[in-house]
Amino acid sequence: MKPLKAKAPKKKIVSERIELRQHDLKQAKVMFDYVEKDRRRLRKYLPWVDHVQSVQDEKDFIKNSLKRWKENTLFEFGIFRKSDDKYMGNIGAHSISWGRYSCELGYWILGDFEGQGYMSEAVKTLETEMFKLGFNRIQIRCNNTNKRSANVPRACGYKHEGTIRQDGIDLGKFRDTMVFGKLKKEWTKSKKR
Repeated sequence: MKPLKAKAPKKKIVSERIELRQHDLKQAKVMFDYVEKDRRRLRKYLPWVDHVQSVQDEKDFIKNSLKRWKENTLFEFGIFRKSDDKYMGNIGAHSISWGRYSCELGYWILGDFEGQGYMSEAVKTLETEMFKLGFNRIQIRCNNTNKRSANVPRACGYKHEGTIRQDGIDLGKFRDTMVFGKLKKEWTKSKKR
C-alpha cells in the first residue's frame, strides 16, 4: 500500500452544538485563563499543564501547532459552543502516521462543561473528518484513573484494546494508559445505522 497522501482537515468543522476551529493566537489569553482556572483538576491527568505558566506559553503552543499544521503532522482545534461562541477546551489529531493510515485524538475540556456530551460530540466530529481524509485507524489513549476521559471513547463506539502498564508519569508517579481504537470500517458501519 502507498502511504496516505498528507492533507490537512478543514480549519473549521461544524456539528450540531459545537464548532472545532484551528487555533488562533487571539485565543491565547482565554486558553491560559482556562488552564489557570482548572489547573488543579487538569494537572492530575495532563503532564503539559505544569509547563503552561503564562499567556506566552499558550502563544508558543499555538505557534507550534500552526507550524505543525502546515507540515501535516498535528491538527489542533479549539472547541466552541455554537449557542454563545464560548470556548470550552481543545481537541486534536496527534501521532499522525500517514504511512500507517493512523492517528490519535487527544482532548481536554474545562470542568464547567464536563458531563454534557460536548467532548463526545467533538470526538465524533473530528473522527469523521479524519476518516474522510483516508485514515483507517484512530486511537485514543488516557490515564487509567481518568474515568471521565475513558467514558468518551466508550460513548463514541471505540473498543478498549488494552492497558499499557506504567506507560506514563503523572505527578511524579507511574500510571497505566488505557488504549481505545476505532477502524474506518467500524465508523462506516455505524453511519449506516
